[in-house]
Amino acid sequence: MNINVEFYDICYVMAGFFVASIVFGFYILKLKKDIKILKRQYEKKSIGADDSSLRVKTLENKIKTLETALKKQMEK
Repeated sequence: MNINVEFYDICYVMAGFFVASIVFGFYILKLKKDIKILKRQYEKKSIGADDSSLRVKTLENKIKTLETALKKQMEK
């Protein structure tokens, strides 16, 4: 009689671990998906920041070119 009770207890514990591992696995998959989404958002923002700094540098170079051209025209 005691062997049957112990066997059922062991089965319940193993089933509990199995169900917990499935639930935990789904949770891990959801976290990995969220991390990928956040990485993509971060990459898009960093690319946008690089883009804007590049635009500023380009505009500064254009301004310098126009200033030198204006100075040359003023000298003539």
